[in-house]
Amino acid sequence: MFYDIRGLPVTASSQEAVDALDAATDEFLRQSRDAGLMAARMDKLDPDMILGQCLRGYFMQLPSRMNLQVGSLECLAKATALANDGTARERKHTEALAAWCAGDIRRTNAIWEEILIDHPHDILAFRLAHLMHFFIGELGAMRHSAARLMSRWSEAVPGYGYVLGCRAFSLEETGEAQSAEPLGRRAVELNEADIWAGHAVAHCLETMGRRADGITWINAHSDTWRQSGPFANHLWWHRSLHYLELQRYGAVLDAFDREFWPAPSEDNTDIGNATSILMRLGMLGVDVGNRWQSVAEVCAGRIGDCLRPFNDLHFIMGLANSGRLQEADAMVGHMRNFARDNVEAGVTTAQVARDIGIAVAEAIVSHAKGEHGRVVTLMMGHRYAMVPLGGSWAQRDVWIRMLIDSAMKDGQDGLARALLAERVDEQPTSAPSWKLYAAALETCGDSAQAAAMRAKAAMLLAA
Repeated sequence: MFYDIRGLPVTASSQEAVDALDAATDEFLRQSRDAGLMAARMDKLDPDMILGQCLRGYFMQLPSRMNLQVGSLECLAKATALANDGTARERKHTEALAAWCAGDIRRTNAIWEEILIDHPHDILAFRLAHLMHFFIGELGAMRHSAARLMSRWSEAVPGYGYVLGCRAFSLEETGEAQSAEPLGRRAVELNEADIWAGHAVAHCLETMGRRADGITWINAHSDTWRQSGPFANHLWWHRSLHYLELQRYGAVLDAFDREFWPAPSEDNTDIGNATSILMRLGMLGVDVGNRWQSVAEVCAGRIGDCLRPFNDLHFIMGLANSGRLQEADAMVGHMRNFARDNVEAGVTTAQVARDIGIAVAEAIVSHAKGEHGRVVTLMMGHRYAMVPLGGSWAQRDVWIRMLIDSAMKDGQDGLARALLAERVDEQPTSAPSWKLYAAALETCGDSAQAAAMRAKAAMLLAA
Protein backbone atom coordinates (compact mmCIF):
# COMPACT_ATOMS: atom_id res chain seq x y z
CA MET A 1 0.00 0.00 0.00
CA PHE A 2 1.20 3.50 -0.84
CA TYR A 3 0.17 6.86 0.65
CA ASP A 4 -0.68 10.27 -0.75
CA ILE A 5 0.80 13.54 0.45
CA ARG A 6 -1.82 13.81 3.21
CA GLY A 7 -1.25 10.26 4.44
CA LEU A 8 -4.28 8.56 2.88
CA PRO A 9 -3.75 5.02 1.56
CA VAL A 10 -3.92 4.55 -2.20
CA THR A 11 -4.04 1.28 -4.13
CA ALA A 12 -1.37 1.70 -6.80
CA SER A 13 1.61 0.04 -8.47
CA SER A 14 4.18 2.53 -7.20
CA GLN A 15 4.75 5.60 -5.06
CA GLU A 16 5.65 7.43 -8.26
CA ALA A 17 2.10 6.87 -9.54
CA VAL A 18 0.62 8.15 -6.27
CA ASP A 19 2.87 11.21 -6.45
CA ALA A 20 1.55 11.81 -9.95
CA LEU A 21 -2.00 11.55 -8.59
CA ASP A 22 -1.11 14.19 -6.00
CA ALA A 23 0.39 16.41 -8.70
CA ALA A 24 -2.69 16.15 -10.92
CA THR A 25 -4.94 16.90 -7.95
CA ASP A 26 -2.87 19.95 -7.06
CA GLU A 27 -3.08 21.24 -10.62
CA PHE A 28 -6.87 20.85 -10.41
CA LEU A 29 -6.98 22.72 -7.11
CA ARG A 30 -5.00 25.56 -8.69
CA GLN A 31 -7.41 25.62 -11.68
CA SER A 32 -4.32 25.05 -13.83
CA ARG A 33 -4.40 24.42 -17.54
CA ASP A 34 -1.96 21.53 -16.94
CA ALA A 35 -4.34 19.39 -14.83
CA GLY A 36 -5.29 17.23 -17.81
CA LEU A 37 -1.65 16.72 -18.82
CA MET A 38 -0.75 15.69 -15.29
CA ALA A 39 -3.66 13.24 -15.24
CA ALA A 40 -2.44 11.73 -18.51
CA ARG A 41 1.04 11.27 -17.03
CA MET A 42 -0.50 9.61 -13.97
CA ASP A 43 -2.48 7.25 -16.21
CA LYS A 44 0.67 6.23 -18.09
CA LEU A 45 2.44 5.41 -14.84
CA ASP A 46 -0.45 3.31 -13.53
CA PRO A 47 -3.54 2.75 -15.71
CA ASP A 48 -4.93 0.40 -13.04
CA MET A 49 -4.96 2.90 -10.20
CA ILE A 50 -8.61 3.17 -9.08
CA LEU A 51 -8.36 6.76 -7.90
CA GLY A 52 -6.52 7.62 -11.09
CA GLN A 53 -9.42 6.41 -13.20
CA CYS A 54 -11.89 8.24 -10.93
CA LEU A 55 -9.87 11.44 -11.19
CA ARG A 56 -9.81 11.27 -14.98
CA GLY A 57 -13.54 10.55 -15.05
CA TYR A 58 -14.21 13.50 -12.75
CA PHE A 59 -12.13 15.77 -14.97
CA MET A 60 -14.26 14.78 -17.96
CA GLN A 61 -17.49 15.47 -16.10
CA LEU A 62 -16.53 18.89 -14.76
CA PRO A 63 -16.56 20.87 -18.04
CA SER A 64 -20.19 19.84 -18.80
CA ARG A 65 -19.30 19.03 -22.41
CA MET A 66 -21.13 16.35 -24.37
CA ASN A 67 -17.99 15.26 -26.24
CA LEU A 68 -16.33 14.24 -22.96
CA GLN A 69 -19.11 12.01 -21.67
CA VAL A 70 -17.92 8.86 -23.46
CA GLY A 71 -14.45 9.21 -21.95
CA SER A 72 -15.92 9.60 -18.49
CA LEU A 73 -17.93 6.41 -18.91
CA GLU A 74 -14.79 4.56 -20.04
CA CYS A 75 -13.01 5.69 -16.86
CA LEU A 76 -15.98 4.53 -14.82
CA ALA A 77 -15.89 1.08 -16.45
CA LYS A 78 -12.18 0.71 -15.62
CA ALA A 79 -12.62 1.93 -12.05
CA THR A 80 -15.59 -0.39 -11.51
CA ALA A 81 -13.63 -3.41 -12.75
CA LEU A 82 -10.82 -2.60 -10.31
CA ALA A 83 -12.84 -1.42 -7.31
CA ASN A 84 -13.25 -4.74 -5.54
CA ASP A 85 -9.50 -4.84 -4.94
CA GLY A 86 -9.44 -1.31 -3.57
CA THR A 87 -10.12 0.35 -0.24
CA ALA A 88 -13.56 1.37 0.99
CA ARG A 89 -12.70 5.00 0.15
CA GLU A 90 -11.74 4.05 -3.40
CA ARG A 91 -14.99 2.12 -3.84
CA LYS A 92 -16.90 5.19 -2.64
CA HIS A 93 -15.14 7.33 -5.24
CA THR A 94 -16.14 4.82 -7.90
CA GLU A 95 -19.75 5.04 -6.70
CA ALA A 96 -19.56 8.84 -6.84
CA LEU A 97 -18.32 8.74 -10.44
CA ALA A 98 -21.12 6.32 -11.34
CA ALA A 99 -23.76 8.62 -9.83
CA TRP A 100 -22.29 11.62 -11.66
CA CYS A 101 -22.24 9.77 -14.98
CA ALA A 102 -25.91 8.91 -14.38
CA GLY A 103 -26.67 12.59 -13.83
CA ASP A 104 -27.59 12.31 -10.15
CA ILE A 105 -25.48 15.17 -8.81
CA ARG A 106 -27.19 15.23 -5.43
CA ARG A 107 -26.31 11.58 -4.86
CA THR A 108 -22.77 12.26 -6.07
CA ASN A 109 -22.38 15.05 -3.52
CA ALA A 110 -23.79 12.83 -0.78
CA ILE A 111 -21.19 10.13 -1.49
CA TRP A 112 -18.32 12.61 -1.36
CA GLU A 113 -19.65 13.92 1.95
CA GLU A 114 -19.77 10.32 3.26
CA ILE A 115 -16.11 9.94 2.31
CA LEU A 116 -15.23 13.12 4.18
CA ILE A 117 -16.78 11.94 7.44
CA ASP A 118 -14.05 9.30 7.81
CA HIS A 119 -11.42 10.89 5.58
CA PRO A 120 -11.53 14.67 6.15
CA HIS A 121 -8.17 15.07 4.39
CA ASP A 122 -9.52 13.70 1.10
CA ILE A 123 -9.09 17.05 -0.60
CA LEU A 124 -10.32 15.76 -3.95
CA ALA A 125 -13.66 14.69 -2.49
CA PHE A 126 -13.90 17.99 -0.62
CA ARG A 127 -13.16 20.25 -3.56
CA LEU A 128 -15.47 18.36 -5.90
CA ALA A 129 -18.31 18.43 -3.38
CA HIS A 130 -17.69 22.16 -2.87
CA LEU A 131 -17.91 22.82 -6.60
CA MET A 132 -20.91 20.64 -7.29
CA HIS A 133 -22.88 21.96 -4.32
CA PHE A 134 -22.23 25.36 -5.88
CA PHE A 135 -23.15 24.21 -9.38
CA ILE A 136 -26.65 23.19 -8.30
CA GLY A 137 -27.22 25.96 -5.78
CA GLU A 138 -26.85 23.91 -2.59
CA LEU A 139 -25.34 26.89 -0.81
CA GLY A 140 -26.10 25.72 2.72
CA ALA A 141 -24.59 22.34 1.98
CA MET A 142 -21.52 24.01 0.46
CA ARG A 143 -21.05 26.10 3.59
CA HIS A 144 -21.59 23.22 6.00
CA SER A 145 -19.28 20.93 4.04
CA ALA A 146 -16.39 23.29 4.75
CA ALA A 147 -17.47 24.02 8.33
CA ARG A 148 -17.40 20.33 9.24
CA LEU A 149 -13.78 20.01 8.13
CA MET A 150 -12.08 23.11 9.46
CA SER A 151 -11.24 21.68 12.90
CA ARG A 152 -9.62 18.67 11.20
CA TRP A 153 -7.25 20.80 9.13
CA SER A 154 -4.37 23.12 9.96
CA GLU A 155 -1.56 24.87 8.14
CA ALA A 156 0.55 21.77 8.87
CA VAL A 157 -1.57 19.71 6.44
CA PRO A 158 -0.59 20.13 2.78
CA GLY A 159 -3.31 21.95 0.88
CA TYR A 160 -4.79 23.75 3.87
CA GLY A 161 -4.96 27.01 1.92
CA TYR A 162 -7.24 25.43 -0.67
CA VAL A 163 -9.67 24.38 2.05
CA LEU A 164 -9.52 27.86 3.58
CA GLY A 165 -10.31 29.44 0.20
CA CYS A 166 -13.35 27.20 -0.21
CA ARG A 167 -14.48 28.11 3.28
CA ALA A 168 -14.19 31.79 2.35
CA PHE A 169 -16.21 31.34 -0.84
CA SER A 170 -18.94 29.37 0.94
CA LEU A 171 -19.28 32.10 3.57
CA GLU A 172 -19.48 34.85 0.95
CA GLU A 173 -22.17 33.07 -1.03
CA THR A 174 -24.25 32.62 2.14
CA GLY A 175 -24.17 36.28 3.10
CA GLU A 176 -21.06 36.59 5.26
CA ALA A 177 -18.64 38.47 3.06
CA GLN A 178 -17.02 40.33 5.94
CA SER A 179 -16.12 37.06 7.68
CA ALA A 180 -15.03 35.49 4.41
CA GLU A 181 -12.64 38.18 3.19
CA PRO A 182 -9.78 37.63 5.71
CA LEU A 183 -9.93 33.86 5.19
CA GLY A 184 -9.60 34.27 1.43
CA ARG A 185 -6.77 36.74 1.83
CA ARG A 186 -4.94 34.34 4.15
CA ALA A 187 -5.33 31.52 1.64
CA VAL A 188 -3.74 33.69 -1.05
CA GLU A 189 -0.92 34.60 1.35
CA LEU A 190 -0.26 30.89 1.77
CA ASN A 191 -0.36 30.25 -1.97
CA GLU A 192 -0.82 33.11 -4.41
CA ALA A 193 -1.51 30.61 -7.20
CA ASP A 194 -4.75 29.59 -5.44
CA ILE A 195 -6.98 31.47 -7.82
CA TRP A 196 -10.21 30.09 -6.29
CA ALA A 197 -9.30 31.75 -2.99
CA GLY A 198 -8.47 34.93 -4.89
CA HIS A 199 -11.83 34.63 -6.59
CA ALA A 200 -13.50 34.33 -3.17
CA VAL A 201 -11.99 37.66 -2.13
CA ALA A 202 -13.05 39.21 -5.44
CA HIS A 203 -16.60 38.11 -4.65
CA CYS A 204 -16.41 39.61 -1.17
CA LEU A 205 -15.31 42.97 -2.55
CA GLU A 206 -18.06 42.89 -5.20
CA THR A 207 -20.67 41.95 -2.58
CA MET A 208 -19.59 44.86 -0.38
CA GLY A 209 -19.47 47.25 -3.33
CA ARG A 210 -15.82 48.13 -2.76
CA ARG A 211 -15.08 49.08 -6.35
CA ALA A 212 -11.55 50.49 -6.05
CA ASP A 213 -10.51 47.69 -3.68
CA GLY A 214 -11.86 45.09 -6.08
CA ILE A 215 -9.89 46.46 -9.01
CA THR A 216 -6.74 46.80 -6.91
CA TRP A 217 -7.04 43.23 -5.59
CA ILE A 218 -7.22 41.67 -9.02
CA ASN A 219 -4.51 43.92 -10.48
CA ALA A 220 -2.15 43.05 -7.62
CA HIS A 221 -2.29 39.31 -8.41
CA SER A 222 -2.94 39.34 -12.14
CA ASP A 223 0.60 38.32 -13.16
CA THR A 224 0.38 35.16 -11.05
CA TRP A 225 -3.20 34.32 -11.95
CA ARG A 226 -2.52 34.83 -15.63
CA GLN A 227 -0.37 31.69 -15.44
CA SER A 228 -3.43 29.66 -14.46
CA GLY A 229 -5.93 28.09 -16.82
CA PRO A 230 -8.97 29.70 -18.45
CA PHE A 231 -10.51 30.45 -15.06
CA ALA A 232 -8.23 33.51 -14.86
CA ASN A 233 -10.49 35.07 -17.49
CA HIS A 234 -13.30 35.01 -14.95
CA LEU A 235 -11.26 37.21 -12.63
CA TRP A 236 -10.91 39.77 -15.44
CA TRP A 237 -14.70 39.56 -15.77
CA HIS A 238 -15.04 40.32 -12.06
CA ARG A 239 -12.83 43.38 -12.48
CA SER A 240 -15.04 44.47 -15.36
CA LEU A 241 -18.08 44.38 -13.06
CA HIS A 242 -16.40 47.12 -11.02
CA TYR A 243 -15.62 49.08 -14.19
CA LEU A 244 -19.25 48.71 -15.20
CA GLU A 245 -20.57 50.13 -11.93
CA LEU A 246 -18.15 53.06 -12.26
CA GLN A 247 -19.44 53.64 -15.82
CA ARG A 248 -16.00 52.95 -17.24
CA TYR A 249 -17.57 51.26 -20.23
CA GLY A 250 -14.51 51.69 -22.43
CA ALA A 251 -12.48 49.71 -19.89
CA VAL A 252 -15.10 46.95 -19.94
CA LEU A 253 -14.98 46.69 -23.73
CA ASP A 254 -11.18 46.76 -23.68
CA ALA A 255 -11.12 43.92 -21.15
CA PHE A 256 -13.58 41.97 -23.30
CA ASP A 257 -11.37 42.33 -26.37
CA ARG A 258 -7.98 41.77 -24.72
CA GLU A 259 -8.64 39.56 -21.72
CA PHE A 260 -11.73 37.40 -21.50
CA TRP A 261 -12.78 37.11 -25.16
CA PRO A 262 -9.66 37.88 -27.23
CA ALA A 263 -10.64 34.96 -29.47
CA PRO A 264 -13.64 32.59 -29.63
CA SER A 265 -13.56 30.00 -26.84
CA GLU A 266 -15.40 26.76 -26.20
CA ASP A 267 -14.91 27.07 -22.43
CA ASN A 268 -18.29 27.41 -20.71
CA THR A 269 -17.04 29.99 -18.21
CA ASP A 270 -15.58 32.08 -21.03
CA ILE A 271 -18.92 31.98 -22.84
CA GLY A 272 -20.71 32.96 -19.64
CA ASN A 273 -18.32 35.86 -19.07
CA ALA A 274 -18.78 37.13 -22.61
CA THR A 275 -22.54 36.84 -22.91
CA SER A 276 -23.35 38.26 -19.51
CA ILE A 277 -21.11 41.32 -19.83
CA LEU A 278 -22.40 42.11 -23.31
CA MET A 279 -26.00 41.83 -22.16
CA ARG A 280 -25.31 44.10 -19.19
CA LEU A 281 -23.73 46.69 -21.48
CA GLY A 282 -26.57 46.48 -23.97
CA MET A 283 -29.20 47.06 -21.29
CA LEU A 284 -27.27 50.17 -20.20
CA GLY A 285 -27.39 51.49 -23.76
CA VAL A 286 -23.74 50.86 -24.60
CA ASP A 287 -22.98 50.07 -28.25
CA VAL A 288 -21.01 46.80 -28.28
CA GLY A 289 -20.48 46.77 -32.03
CA ASN A 290 -20.28 43.33 -33.62
CA ARG A 291 -18.98 41.57 -30.51
CA TRP A 292 -22.07 39.39 -30.18
CA GLN A 293 -21.36 37.66 -33.46
CA SER A 294 -18.25 35.66 -32.54
CA VAL A 295 -19.86 34.63 -29.26
CA ALA A 296 -23.03 33.51 -31.02
CA GLU A 297 -21.04 31.36 -33.45
CA VAL A 298 -19.72 29.33 -30.52
CA CYS A 299 -23.14 29.18 -28.84
CA ALA A 300 -24.71 27.84 -32.05
CA GLY A 301 -22.51 24.77 -31.74
CA ARG A 302 -23.86 24.02 -28.28
CA ILE A 303 -27.55 23.69 -29.12
CA GLY A 304 -28.79 20.47 -27.55
CA ASP A 305 -25.99 20.05 -25.01
CA CYS A 306 -28.36 20.44 -22.04
CA LEU A 307 -25.89 19.23 -19.43
CA ARG A 308 -26.23 22.26 -17.18
CA PRO A 309 -29.10 24.79 -17.42
CA PHE A 310 -26.86 27.63 -16.20
CA ASN A 311 -24.65 27.15 -19.26
CA ASP A 312 -27.63 26.70 -21.58
CA LEU A 313 -29.02 30.07 -20.52
CA HIS A 314 -25.79 31.79 -21.49
CA PHE A 315 -25.77 30.01 -24.86
CA ILE A 316 -29.33 31.25 -25.40
CA MET A 317 -28.26 34.79 -24.44
CA GLY A 318 -25.57 34.65 -27.12
CA LEU A 319 -27.98 33.47 -29.79
CA ALA A 320 -30.93 35.68 -28.89
CA ASN A 321 -28.96 38.90 -28.50
CA SER A 322 -27.18 38.41 -31.81
CA GLY A 323 -30.51 38.11 -33.61
CA ARG A 324 -30.34 34.34 -34.08
CA LEU A 325 -33.77 33.91 -32.57
CA GLN A 326 -34.73 30.68 -34.33
CA GLU A 327 -31.66 28.98 -32.92
CA ALA A 328 -32.39 30.44 -29.49
CA ASP A 329 -35.93 29.08 -29.67
CA ALA A 330 -34.55 25.71 -30.76
CA MET A 331 -32.31 25.59 -27.73
CA VAL A 332 -35.24 26.34 -25.43
CA GLY A 333 -37.02 23.44 -27.12
CA HIS A 334 -34.09 21.15 -26.44
CA MET A 335 -34.20 22.16 -22.77
CA ARG A 336 -37.90 21.24 -22.64
CA ASN A 337 -37.21 17.86 -24.25
CA PHE A 338 -34.27 17.20 -21.96
CA ALA A 339 -36.40 17.91 -18.89
CA ARG A 340 -39.28 15.80 -20.17
CA ASP A 341 -37.06 12.82 -20.96
CA ASN A 342 -34.80 12.84 -17.90
CA VAL A 343 -36.67 14.06 -14.82
CA GLU A 344 -38.04 10.64 -13.97
CA ALA A 345 -34.55 9.14 -14.34
CA GLY A 346 -33.37 11.35 -11.49
CA VAL A 347 -31.12 13.59 -13.59
CA THR A 348 -30.55 16.60 -11.36
CA THR A 349 -30.07 19.15 -14.12
CA ALA A 350 -33.27 18.00 -15.84
CA GLN A 351 -35.18 18.80 -12.66
CA VAL A 352 -33.53 22.23 -12.48
CA ALA A 353 -34.37 22.88 -16.13
CA ARG A 354 -38.00 21.97 -15.50
CA ASP A 355 -38.38 23.98 -12.32
CA ILE A 356 -36.62 27.21 -13.27
CA GLY A 357 -34.27 26.96 -16.27
CA ILE A 358 -36.90 26.89 -18.99
CA ALA A 359 -38.76 29.89 -17.56
CA VAL A 360 -35.59 32.01 -17.47
CA ALA A 361 -34.68 30.79 -20.98
CA GLU A 362 -38.07 31.89 -22.28
CA ALA A 363 -37.62 35.26 -20.59
CA ILE A 364 -34.21 35.77 -22.25
CA VAL A 365 -35.67 35.09 -25.70
CA SER A 366 -38.70 37.28 -24.99
CA HIS A 367 -36.39 40.12 -23.92
CA ALA A 368 -34.50 39.89 -27.20
CA LYS A 369 -37.81 39.93 -29.09
CA GLY A 370 -38.98 43.02 -27.23
CA GLU A 371 -41.78 41.14 -25.48
CA HIS A 372 -41.10 42.91 -22.22
CA GLY A 373 -44.44 42.26 -20.56
CA ARG A 374 -43.84 38.55 -20.89
CA VAL A 375 -40.35 38.92 -19.40
CA VAL A 376 -41.87 40.62 -16.36
CA THR A 377 -44.50 37.92 -15.96
CA LEU A 378 -41.95 35.11 -16.18
CA MET A 379 -39.28 36.68 -14.01
CA MET A 380 -41.54 38.03 -11.28
CA GLY A 381 -42.77 34.48 -10.78
CA HIS A 382 -39.29 32.98 -10.71
CA ARG A 383 -36.75 35.56 -9.59
CA TYR A 384 -36.50 34.15 -6.07
CA ALA A 385 -36.16 30.59 -7.36
CA MET A 386 -32.96 30.94 -9.41
CA VAL A 387 -30.41 29.68 -6.88
CA PRO A 388 -30.68 26.01 -8.05
CA LEU A 389 -29.41 27.16 -11.45
CA GLY A 390 -26.04 27.45 -9.78
CA GLY A 391 -23.52 30.15 -10.43
CA SER A 392 -22.96 33.01 -8.02
CA TRP A 393 -25.35 35.80 -7.11
CA ALA A 394 -23.09 38.07 -9.21
CA GLN A 395 -23.60 35.84 -12.26
CA ARG A 396 -27.36 35.39 -11.82
CA ASP A 397 -27.73 39.15 -11.37
CA VAL A 398 -27.82 39.63 -15.15
CA TRP A 399 -31.33 38.16 -15.16
CA ILE A 400 -32.47 40.51 -12.39
CA ARG A 401 -31.16 43.38 -14.50
CA MET A 402 -33.16 41.94 -17.40
CA LEU A 403 -36.34 42.04 -15.31
CA ILE A 404 -35.74 45.68 -14.37
CA ASP A 405 -34.96 46.60 -17.97
CA SER A 406 -38.16 44.99 -19.19
CA ALA A 407 -40.28 46.62 -16.47
CA MET A 408 -39.00 50.02 -17.58
CA LYS A 409 -39.44 49.32 -21.30
CA ASP A 410 -42.94 47.91 -20.77
CA GLY A 411 -44.05 51.08 -19.01
CA GLN A 412 -44.54 49.34 -15.67
CA ASP A 413 -43.23 52.42 -13.92
CA GLY A 414 -44.29 51.63 -10.37
CA LEU A 415 -42.78 48.16 -10.55
CA ALA A 416 -39.55 49.53 -12.03
CA ARG A 417 -39.29 52.08 -9.24
CA ALA A 418 -39.86 49.36 -6.63
CA LEU A 419 -37.31 47.00 -8.16
CA LEU A 420 -34.71 49.75 -8.37
CA ALA A 421 -35.33 50.72 -4.77
CA GLU A 422 -34.42 47.12 -3.92
CA ARG A 423 -31.37 47.28 -6.12
CA VAL A 424 -29.79 50.43 -4.71
CA ASP A 425 -30.43 49.10 -1.21
CA GLU A 426 -28.44 45.98 -2.06
CA GLN A 427 -25.84 47.70 -4.26
CA PRO A 428 -25.44 51.26 -2.97
CA THR A 429 -22.15 51.84 -4.84
CA SER A 430 -23.63 51.16 -8.29
CA ALA A 431 -23.78 54.48 -10.16
CA PRO A 432 -25.77 53.07 -13.12
CA SER A 433 -28.39 51.68 -10.70
CA TRP A 434 -28.83 55.09 -9.04
CA LYS A 435 -29.22 56.69 -12.48
CA LEU A 436 -31.83 54.11 -13.50
CA TYR A 437 -33.62 54.69 -10.21
CA ALA A 438 -33.62 58.43 -10.93
CA ALA A 439 -35.14 57.78 -14.36
CA ALA A 440 -37.85 55.56 -12.84
CA LEU A 441 -38.66 58.20 -10.21
CA GLU A 442 -38.85 60.90 -12.88
CA THR A 443 -41.26 58.79 -14.89
CA CYS A 444 -43.41 58.34 -11.79
CA GLY A 445 -43.52 62.14 -11.30
CA ASP A 446 -41.12 62.41 -8.36
CA SER A 447 -38.70 64.92 -9.85
CA ALA A 448 -37.21 66.09 -6.56
CA GLN A 449 -36.28 62.58 -5.47
CA ALA A 450 -35.00 61.82 -8.96
CA ALA A 451 -32.62 64.77 -8.72
CA ALA A 452 -31.32 63.46 -5.40
CA MET A 453 -30.66 60.05 -6.94
CA ARG A 454 -28.79 61.59 -9.88
CA ALA A 455 -26.69 63.53 -7.40
CA LYS A 456 -25.91 60.26 -5.60
CA ALA A 457 -24.72 58.71 -8.88
CA ALA A 458 -22.57 61.75 -9.64
CA MET A 459 -21.01 61.60 -6.17
CA LEU A 460 -20.07 57.93 -6.67
CA LEU A 461 -18.50 58.65 -10.04
CA ALA A 462 -16.54 61.61 -8.70
CA ALA A 463 -15.09 59.69 -5.75
